[in-house]
Amino acid sequence: MSLSRLLIKDFRNIEHADLALSPGFNFLVGANGSGKTSVLEAIYTLGHGRAFRSLQIGRVIRHEQDAFVLHGRLQGEERETAIGLTKDKQGDSKVRIDGTDGHKVAELAHLMPMQLITPEGFTLLNGGPKYRRAFLDWGCFHNEAGFFTAWSNLKRLVKQRNAALRQVSRYAQLRPWDLELIPLAEQISRWRAEYSAAIVEDMADTCQQFLPEFTLTFSFQRGWEKETDYAEVLERNFERDRMLTYTAHGPHKADFRIRADGAPVEDTLSRGQLKLLMCALRLAQGEFLTRVSGRRCLYLIDDFASELDDAPPRSVIQPPESDAVAGFRQRDQR
Repeated sequence: MSLSRLLIKDFRNIEHADLALSPGFNFLVGANGSGKTSVLEAIYTLGHGRAFRSLQIGRVIRHEQDAFVLHGRLQGEERETAIGLTKDKQGDSKVRIDGTDGHKVAELAHLMPMQLITPEGFTLLNGGPKYRRAFLDWGCFHNEAGFFTAWSNLKRLVKQRNAALRQVSRYAQLRPWDLELIPLAEQISRWRAEYSAAIVEDMADTCQQFLPEFTLTFSFQRGWEKETDYAEVLERNFERDRMLTYTAHGPHKADFRIRADGAPVEDTLSRGQLKLLMCALRLAQGEFLTRVSGRRCLYLIDDFASELDDAPPRSVIQPPESDAVAGFRQRDQR
């Protein structure tokens, strides 16, 4: 589905906006401070339930207003879907799909697969493992129907286990949590491993177009030793985990490492090259989703000119069968 219309009310500095969008590439052109990024952030929020520039809801709702309202229309080949999100200053959300309330934000995310490309986005490569786990989990979420529920349960169980580590003295007291945690951890790790193996060729091909001077390799690290059962790892590391008061091994510690000519990309590539690589990885993910599921991916590109001046032609930047909304700074005409 393609986002064909966007209505914004009291979001950031936008009192009201009604935008018609076309399939393919949409440019937002204007001076700094004109609201381009706010429009991109509104689209992102409609699909994720949260903004990408601030986690504080008070900064996202327009000054002296109680809530923001976002509506969108998704155009498919055979039908149109209406979606909406309202969020107030207390953080309470209301999700509406085709006129009915009571839906979850995850349903919006499923309806609107999107990739965000921003000046800060290269933290995917030089930031902590959590950014690369999120990269893999985006793909797993859109490719495995049960992933979101399993991932949510995993987070809950790890949090509970960490709290229990402060109170128990013997591993047997911790076993009830581990009996639930182990199958979830192994399933999530299998999904991540399968996804990373399936997409690696797409990533290599796209990255070669952006950075042909490097040979890039990709490796998934599941968060505990290879060829070792997770149950064994948890029991063997109980005393260490108890001293640390957190679970030191598991899918919540997984990583997806990328090397250029055998060295970590964060140590080898320049800042500009890292941005190009980040862009290539995001594009590859969207292309892979379209190839395996037939669903269109929406790319949100902020500060287009400054970030992609050295990138390949637009035909490479925007894959076929995809949509994009790009913020473009108006050049000085003097």
